[in-house]
Amino acid sequence: MAIQLDMTTSQYGTPFAGAYFRIATASISRMREGGPKFTVMVDVAGYATGTPDDDTREVDFRRYHADLADIEAQAEANFLDKCYAWVMTQEDMAGSIAV
Repeated sequence: MAIQLDMTTSQYGTPFAGAYFRIATASISRMREGGPKFTVMVDVAGYATGTPDDDTREVDFRRYHADLADIEAQAEANFLDKCYAWVMTQEDMAGSIAV
């Protein structure tokens, strides 16, 4: 799974139609005090191509934090797919599609 989004700007100052985003990291952390007991950090890298390789540079990078309960509330079957679904609900991913 991946996410496709038409970016109007990037870290390079140019738009990228059909930018391709993949989750680079999705991790769960246990919190010691206050707030939710478990949180999730999701790092998403954006590329100008749908077939990035080890030499492809990112055109965008985004880091999200969520309560584990918010990720688990997504309808998908497994954790990674739930993370993708949750990321797509974020304001800066409005208009994105799953690919």
